[in-house]
Amino acid sequence: MGPDPLWSSTSTAAAAFAIATSASSNPRDEPPEVEARNRKESVVSSPATMRVLNVLRHWVSKHFQDFEQDAALRSQTIAFLDDITCSPNLLPTEHRAASQLLRLLCRDDIDSGKQQLEILLTPPQTPSKESIETLSALEIAEQMTYLDHQIFLAIRSEEFLGQAWMKSDKKSRAEHIILMTKRFNDGSRSNMAARVAAIEKWTAVADICRCLHNFNGVLQICAAFTNAAVYRLKKTWDKVPRTIKSTITKLQAVVCSDGRFRVMREALHRCDPPCIPYLGMYLTDLSFIEEGTPDFTPDGLLNFSKMRMIAHVIREIRHFQQTPYKIDHIPKVTSYLLDTSLLLDDDELYHKSLQIEPRSSRLSAPNTANV
Repeated sequence: MGPDPLWSSTSTAAAAFAIATSASSNPRDEPPEVEARNRKESVVSSPATMRVLNVLRHWVSKHFQDFEQDAALRSQTIAFLDDITCSPNLLPTEHRAASQLLRLLCRDDIDSGKQQLEILLTPPQTPSKESIETLSALEIAEQMTYLDHQIFLAIRSEEFLGQAWMKSDKKSRAEHIILMTKRFNDGSRSNMAARVAAIEKWTAVADICRCLHNFNGVLQICAAFTNAAVYRLKKTWDKVPRTIKSTITKLQAVVCSDGRFRVMREALHRCDPPCIPYLGMYLTDLSFIEEGTPDFTPDGLLNFSKMRMIAHVIREIRHFQQTPYKIDHIPKVTSYLLDTSLLLDDDELYHKSLQIEPRSSRLSAPNTANV
């Protein structure tokens, strides 16, 4: 029986990597510059060298966040690629592949992504001068989408593993999922003034978000409409035009949770990126897989079927992370959206609602069959 082709391929790749990083065989008492020169000269071309570089290319291009988060990994990879580019024994194609990877890893802005996100999401120190009346629905919808997408892009694949967002250390293991959830919750309980004009404006914002494929934003606004403090305002809802109520009904149908968000899933599969899906839908899918499927088979083997299901969900999320929006940042609008003075907790919202429309009878709840 011949050797296992999988074992043979693996051992060949391992051998190539060992040859390419053979510095450990150099004597320890040699000067650093001699050791570095010997290491570079010892790197030789083999059939697996390009395979190793292709694996690195896929890793860097598809999972660049690994190198942003792990400085030691980045440093070691740069050192390895530097040996490749300086070795006189490799082919020109191998030199070019290593040089391209080095340019990606040595970008000046590699460490600035997290800092930029923190700065972007910092609430204004003083209350915003803007309001729902002074800003257009298009400005609000686009900047909501801009903020949501910046957070969405920052979510790392490993944050979706092992229900990290539900663990005690979730702030470190799933920091961007938690941040996305906080943004959603803040937006759905903002101080939505009980005025017909405000409801009309936010309905327009939600409809523009739908056109922008920001389903997270659509659901965020629909959740605000169905908040008990807003939903109970019968006199206000009675004055809302029928066309606005019809639009709200259509928006709610798109983001309805019935059938495991069946309508939203269909819309996602039809739309072309850029897109921001409702993250809670995917977290529910992953929780269902994690809790309903064991990690190991009855024979004690790793359950690859479960791993493939998890990978399928994460792959779909990453598909939507690949395409950016062409939206410019407008600070005055994001300051309004991030203004914490406009946020009320549930008790404050309900108290404000009672001030606007005190309880008068059992029929105080609005007849919003069309809302």
